[in-house]
Amino acid sequence: MGTLTTAMLSVARTRRAMFGIAASFFIQAFIAVSWLPRIPEIIEKLGVSFATWGLIVGLAGVGNLIPLLFVNQLINRYGTRPLLQISLLVTSAATVVLGFVSDPWIFFAAAFVQNFGWGVYNISINSHSVVFQNRVGRVILGRFHASWSIGAAVSALLTGFFAAFTPLHTYLLGVSIVSAIIGLLGMSQMLGPKEDGHEDEKKRAEPVPILKTPGYVLLLALGLFCAVQPEATVMDWGAVFAKKTLNLGASLQAMPYTLFVVSMIVARLSIGKLSRRRHLSQIGQVAASIGAVSLSIAVILGSTLANISPVLALGATGLFWILTGLASGPQVPAIFSMAGSVEGITTAQAMSRMSLVNSAMLLSAKVLLGAIAQGVGVPFLFAVPVAAYVGSVFISGYVLRRSERTVPNNQDEPSNDENEAFEAFPMTSPIGVVVEDSEK
Repeated sequence: MGTLTTAMLSVARTRRAMFGIAASFFIQAFIAVSWLPRIPEIIEKLGVSFATWGLIVGLAGVGNLIPLLFVNQLINRYGTRPLLQISLLVTSAATVVLGFVSDPWIFFAAAFVQNFGWGVYNISINSHSVVFQNRVGRVILGRFHASWSIGAAVSALLTGFFAAFTPLHTYLLGVSIVSAIIGLLGMSQMLGPKEDGHEDEKKRAEPVPILKTPGYVLLLALGLFCAVQPEATVMDWGAVFAKKTLNLGASLQAMPYTLFVVSMIVARLSIGKLSRRRHLSQIGQVAASIGAVSLSIAVILGSTLANISPVLALGATGLFWILTGLASGPQVPAIFSMAGSVEGITTAQAMSRMSLVNSAMLLSAKVLLGAIAQGVGVPFLFAVPVAAYVGSVFISGYVLRRSERTVPNNQDEPSNDENEAFEAFPMTSPIGVVVEDSEK
């Protein structure tokens, strides 16, 4: 059998690792989305206003910031898989608590802990997947992010289905137990601490003080915010928009987000093929332009037609929620893929600092969105994600121009179906080799 080192993986081991990473993305989304379609119910249960709700989820996001200050050191010391396993158990337990409480302060504490766990989880899984992608030498990050979107879509559908006859606390208890079991089994197939390349990452660069973070990382952090913000807004406020603006019943309140996330799955599964012809940043730039227009039409048209018929409003806007999801699909993979291309800084360091800035901006945005929903109206809060799409257009354009000035290491190597060259994909660190398993 091919020897497993930081330079090569057997085909069988690669496939098992891909399954484990995809399962980890799926489970994260499944848990994270499990209570979001029932946000209107939670707000009523807590007895808070939209402004207070925005403050709760915004300040709870501070929990997501804290791990970003130290998680890259933990990755360098212990590897990614142990951190994923611990953070999965933490977030699962916090999710259970969210379903049982009716006190806003206790809900805030549980959400804070959940966000803390997700902070560790996010950097670990994305660092793991970027390094893994570099080693196999193929564009596969879109598949993993598609797995996240699939988990979110399945979770949204199941949450909407069970909302009619299952109490929230019962549902979240079941989701957390099942997800923890499946997640741990999937993680067992991922690369272990001796395989995940964190030792090579430590040798790649000396630790860079946070105040000396390269400016390009800060630009990527802003790009990450613009990439994530539309997705987060539809996730957090899609059900509220469906209830308060479209006047849809409980069983249909998850539909805008479901249409959005299903189309996002399609987009992310298509990234591998598209990136053979166009640079990922170019794909993201065009998609972001479409997203700004389609989301605007969805909100304006839905708000107008809701007074005539809620079902008509949903049907008329369905295409535009789909287009918005297709537009969001390439955004995060394109930005994350560049995290391994920053000279003099490890992937974990780059991602931690990108996520730190991104999370701080998302925190502020959540508070702002709650204030807009309360003071102006729910439809108007979608102006923020529209502006984020516009920001993505300009940032993707800059990243594209910067990448075109960089000559790929394998520019002269031939490309075929068995071994896709990174012709359009942004180059990162040295690529490992996938070798055939000799013992068959």
